[in-house]
Amino acid sequence: MTNDGFRPLGPSGQVEENDVRPYYLPERKLRLNVARVGGRLYAFAGLCAHERCPLSAGLLRGTTIQCQCHGSTYDLATGAVLTGPATESLAVYEARENQGQIEVKL
Repeated sequence: MTNDGFRPLGPSGQVEENDVRPYYLPERKLRLNVARVGGRLYAFAGLCAHERCPLSAGLLRGTTIQCQCHGSTYDLATGAVLTGPATESLAVYEARENQGQIEVKL
């Protein structure tokens, strides 16, 4: 972890434009995803808040992601539910690129 609270996840090239990549942090038992849209990185919970389906396999449309299991849609910037059946927002995290690495602040 860096002095400013960011944790490296991997090389910047692992997340291409309009793509989602899953990560697992074993020390925190945390699944999260990183998406790149319009050159910006978005980090968010790895599992849908509805029935815990993996969102890395969901449908990414701009800055929204739709769960493959039941169709819940979330805003990647805020984690807000846009369409149900989910009723709880996703956790979102600050993400950045630093010296060729993707980093996330938990």
